[in-house]
Amino acid sequence: MNKTDKWQGNSSSVEYRPGVGPFLALLAASSVGIVLVGFLLWFIPTIGLANIHPALPFITGALLVVGALLVLTGALFIMLAALKGSNSESSVVGALLLRSKLLRWGLFKLFLPLMVLVGGIVRTPKIKIEQAFLVINNQMVRLMGRKIKPERILILMPHCIQFDDCKIKVTRNVENCAGCGKCEVGNLLDLAHEYGIDLFISTGGTVARRKVYEDRPQAVIAVACERDLTSGIQDAYPLPVYAIVNKRPHGYCMETGVDLVDVKEAIVGLLGKAA
Repeated sequence: MNKTDKWQGNSSSVEYRPGVGPFLALLAASSVGIVLVGFLLWFIPTIGLANIHPALPFITGALLVVGALLVLTGALFIMLAALKGSNSESSVVGALLLRSKLLRWGLFKLFLPLMVLVGGIVRTPKIKIEQAFLVINNQMVRLMGRKIKPERILILMPHCIQFDDCKIKVTRNVENCAGCGKCEVGNLLDLAHEYGIDLFISTGGTVARRKVYEDRPQAVIAVACERDLTSGIQDAYPLPVYAIVNKRPHGYCMETGVDLVDVKEAIVGLLGKAA
């Protein structure tokens, strides 16, 4: 096959410009909202609590204050990860917090759903929130500072990355790829062989989750659209997932692509090697 026939890595039909500004604004609004709800939960029943025991309002208030401080601290360090990236490690305490599973849980399970809700109210496109979330998630994965063995890393690719008219079923066995160059599966397989990493092409979210459950990797490099990556990261918690948004020259779920440089950078980052 001529070189001109090979996949050229056309730009996505949906321009990928992740910006963290709106995300951080929604994060701040959600944090304040949580604190206000906590205050109301304390203030409204205060009279009733005092009738049970005079100290109960103060005890409940103290617990809610601690909870509010934890929420605000979590939001602060998430913002720190978004704004400063690897420079956040200049603070030992900051580095430890940014690497913590608890902080990632707060982002995935608490802040993100609230930000999507607030974003819907203020008409912020959901995809913009998801893009910024993926950027911050990847920052947190980088800041974990773990060196993972290649056999404990799994690369997950969507089946739509395969050339649409290809007769070879790489979802059954990626080693079946003929390396014709029409899509990037052959190049990805070469990259997986180079670093000794397992490459799996999934037909859907259920199959991908089963693969993760069976292989028990220590980290996943996942390629998909923003929506699938966001839901997959939430489902995989506490497993760290490095997310790479796919290219969509023909739209969603049709002969998509991926930047091989991004995949390689994710691999060497998780291995703790130089690119």
